Amino acid sequence: MKIAIIDDVQLDLDILSSATREYYAARQLEIQLYTFRTPDAFWQTYTPGRYDLIFLDIYMDQSNGMDVALRLREKGDSCSLIFVTSSDAFAVASYDVQAAYYLLKPLDTAKLTKVLDSIQIKNAQDMRYIEVICDRTPVRVPIKTILYADTYHNAVQLHTDAGVLRTYLTFQKFEEMILDLPCFLSCYRGCLVNMDRIHKALEEGFLLDNEEIVQIRKRGANAIKKEYLNYLFTC
Repeated sequence: MKIAIIDDVQLDLDILSSATREYYAARQLEIQLYTFRTPDAFWQTYTPGRYDLIFLDIYMDQSNGMDVALRLREKGDSCSLIFVTSSDAFAVASYDVQAAYYLLKPLDTAKLTKVLDSIQIKNAQDMRYIEVICDRTPVRVPIKTILYADTYHNAVQLHTDAGVLRTYLTFQKFEEMILDLPCFLSCYRGCLVNMDRIHKALEEGFLLDNEEIVQIRKRGANAIKKEYLNYLFTC
């Protein structure tokens, strides 16, 4: 696992670097950790997809960390982003760049542990798949490729990166198959969206990362959106 930390305060950089190394060492997980004092130094060695996780300070002399995050997403980088900063002023804006978490300084190592635990769970979740029957053929569908699932003529439709897969099982049976996966959220009866594929919440529903919109029921819409936000920032 490759991790980058960008922070222009050397002390903060050292503290976060040490705490992160200790976390993964305690779990006997190998990492490659790179530290940068400026965004310019980071961009000089950056290539899309190089890092699995990037820690970003927001308030830096040369650049705003939010600008770095926006540029990463514009490049199509899907790495996990964690903001570590002295103010919560950008907490709402961090939703727009799909930040995994938002931590305040001084660093709370207990909270960092919970955040990294959550990322480990998500990474394990991304390796999962379900097996369904499509046209009498067993098909393994990786969870991370599923955008959302809905029903059509007594069949469950899996809307995936590769297209729509139709399988003739009940929606209840499908729900049982993904019961232990916290990434799925009910938008309305017979529709579950993969929250890891949501780009942003809109008034009428969720905009997915493929630019498709999944509608949500009007009654209880605020509660649905709140559940999504809680999923994003559970720590």
